[in-house]
Amino acid sequence: QVFAQVNQVIQSQKESVMGKVCSVLSGRPMANLEEVVTVVKAMEHQAEEAGLPGLLNRSLTPSHTAVKQQALTGRRRSLLMGCNYLNTSNELHGCANDVRRMIPVLKKMGFASDDANQMLLLDEETWEGPKPTKANMLEALEWLVADAQPGDALLLHYSGHGGREPAEGGGYHETLVPLDFETAGMLRDTELFEKVVKRLPHGCRLTCILDSCHSAGALNLPYIFVGTEDQLKKAMAGEVVRMAMEVRWKSDLEKWAAGSSKELFSDVGSLGKNAWQMYQDGSATGFVMDEAENQGLAVGEVVAISGCRSDQTSADVADVETSFGLSGTIGSAGGALTSALVEALERMEVMEGSGSEITYADLLEQMRQELAKKGFAQVPQFVSSLLVELKQPFRLDTIWVEDESEQ
Repeated sequence: QVFAQVNQVIQSQKESVMGKVCSVLSGRPMANLEEVVTVVKAMEHQAEEAGLPGLLNRSLTPSHTAVKQQALTGRRRSLLMGCNYLNTSNELHGCANDVRRMIPVLKKMGFASDDANQMLLLDEETWEGPKPTKANMLEALEWLVADAQPGDALLLHYSGHGGREPAEGGGYHETLVPLDFETAGMLRDTELFEKVVKRLPHGCRLTCILDSCHSAGALNLPYIFVGTEDQLKKAMAGEVVRMAMEVRWKSDLEKWAAGSSKELFSDVGSLGKNAWQMYQDGSATGFVMDEAENQGLAVGEVVAISGCRSDQTSADVADVETSFGLSGTIGSAGGALTSALVEALERMEVMEGSGSEITYADLLEQMRQELAKKGFAQVPQFVSSLLVELKQPFRLDTIWVEDESEQ
């Protein structure tokens, strides 16, 4: 009897809902994402009123706790790795230069360059220190996070190749590519999450700058910042397409024609519920879920600026001095992300001198616009272990804490 009532609901809504579902599946433009969600949500409400339980077990109001930044007073420690893969078919030219450009920037932001507080792994002709082999990279990462305490501010900068390897259950592992990857293998996202991200205590901050291909997923962090409302809707639309493609619509419709509507309603309801929850989460914070299985597994605050999305490549630029206006005697080649970041941070220094500040979101948007203006297809990303507030001033030595004054 309940499903008979539900069937009436579906019959009354099917033209609207299924038309939009088909638009998603075929790639035709939709009026807007909220309209699809609203229609499916209305179906769910009518179904629950008809006595079908369990479909609306969620809040429709986004919850977002007010936060503020709190300065960290513990140690500062940084690890910078630049791998040019010299004299190989994989050779790059600007990765060691990227590291050398970052050192003075980090020094101005409170990260000392002495051996006790900073470690470098470089692959360049004049470098006599440790190379970025897989063993050395693992040892250096252990040094970075070893004995991390609440109040510490850590930083990881990597410039080199990034890769993708097929994952056991489908999809890909994003990787960092050591100098000796052909014999030692790559550093997978899952390994970096276990060895670095999960080991940090509450109250500790790790900032990662990853100038490599496929880098948005290299740490397996659960949240990715989409940004503006327009960007959020575009990301949402893509995710709804992915969810819709996973549904067995043909089988559902065949069963519906045979008199059973519960399969179709269940799948439409599930699609609507997931899309609505995703919209609520993203509209409140600017973030959408990326690696859902890692949500809540990290208690330290890890934020990463990556050179591109997981499905993109990052550019090695022959002349960043001309392209990005970076002066000095370090060398002309460099990574596009590092160059755009250094350029933005140098601009930020001028702004702070005039009493202005740049927010995390503004910094990300400046880098995206600068790269797009210069003709680069890559889109820098901001990913994190926790939901953070990016409308506050950019810092490397703070954590976000609840702002009780706003409660």
